[in-house]
Amino acid sequence: MNRKQAKIFKAEYDRRMRELQDIRSQLHCAYTAFDNVTDPDMMDACIFEINALKSRYNYAVISIKNLSQ
Repeated sequence: MNRKQAKIFKAEYDRRMRELQDIRSQLHCAYTAFDNVTDPDMMDACIFEINALKSRYNYAVISIKNLSQ
């Protein structure tokens, strides 16, 4: 891998890690919201959001692993 390729790889890796951190932060907020709601419909909404974020998180982790292969 030459310098240019290494620089491109590092930039893409950093971008994906920032995305992963952003998803982690959103997931934390969704769990906090779930802990603070009492309405059953809002609980359902929080559960759906948490599940969607977990799926995005898993995809992001796999994406990072595939990048380094």
